[in-house]
Amino acid sequence: MKVELISVIALLLCLSIIGIEYILHYRLAEQQDEHSIREQNMTRRMTIRVDGILRAPTSSCLESELHAMSEDIGDDFEAYEIAVNILRELKEKRGDEKIDRLTTALQNEVDPVRIYAKMLESGDVYHKGYAMRRLADLGAEEFRDKMIEGLESKNRDLCYNAAMSLAQFGDVEHVSDYLMSIEDDRLYSGRIINEFFDDFKGSRAELAESLFEKCNDYMKSTIIKALVPYKIEEFRPMYLEGYAGKNFGMKVACIKAIAAFGNPEDEQLLQIAAQDKEWVIRAAAIRGLSLLETPSALKSVKNALRDKEWWVRQTAANAITSMDISPSDLEDILGGYDRFAADAVKAVLYKKIDSLN
Repeated sequence: MKVELISVIALLLCLSIIGIEYILHYRLAEQQDEHSIREQNMTRRMTIRVDGILRAPTSSCLESELHAMSEDIGDDFEAYEIAVNILRELKEKRGDEKIDRLTTALQNEVDPVRIYAKMLESGDVYHKGYAMRRLADLGAEEFRDKMIEGLESKNRDLCYNAAMSLAQFGDVEHVSDYLMSIEDDRLYSGRIINEFFDDFKGSRAELAESLFEKCNDYMKSTIIKALVPYKIEEFRPMYLEGYAGKNFGMKVACIKAIAAFGNPEDEQLLQIAAQDKEWVIRAAAIRGLSLLETPSALKSVKNALRDKEWWVRQTAANAITSMDISPSDLEDILGGYDRFAADAVKAVLYKKIDSLN
């Protein structure tokens, strides 16, 4: 009897949980529908307002239409962003400088800094983070202290958005401190480091230097890889030293950085690296050699088309189709006995042709 009672209670609890989940899912779907309908209505209203502004026959009518649009927007950041996006799309279609002037006039009328400042004060964690990013985009440096405060939050997303906002202001000190705070989280820090160096508006060299002084080898190699596109000359000696060291992650990062420079004085080093036992180092070296355009570099890239590792062959194929090679060299590859080489180059050429169609 007791066992049956426990079974009934357990069944009732399971049904209750299922019922609660169903209600929550239903309410969430209902809220999403409500938001979607509201967004559609707002888009229609803002489209009508923009049309009225564009058709205004006099400057006084224009001012009146702008004021009416501002009244519609009020403190609603979504309405403001919808209006700006409509104007941006019109600009892309028409290429009319008048649209830029209207966008500026709307910003002056609405004062988006006021909207996002209010959100920063009274919004939830999500809205605070979003407000910080938008205020940074608008160059509102008067809110920098609020962003620095956000770095102390226990909420990971808010910390991230606060730091990204400070990156917009080129704040080396606080961005460096934030990145060091996630140094040991390898699943998170690698992606984040790349994002921050992409978006950082100050000196990337200063930010990297600040981090190099205190970070571990994993983070250092991750930063070096993030810096590859920027070819910062002052770090070349460090790259050469790192490649000569025993830390594999550092060797890979440094050979990628060295290869990106396409510096003729590095050819001997790249030629040696192109024979390395590790395919990832060979592939990086081949990319670097392809930038040199010397006969010896071309020979090494051609040889890499026969590499045992697919990734190296593919790297060489991509590289060689971008090099200034003669038709006879290309014909020799495509018509030769080495099917690895021919197939790799053909695959790249077909992709390029498809992208043109």
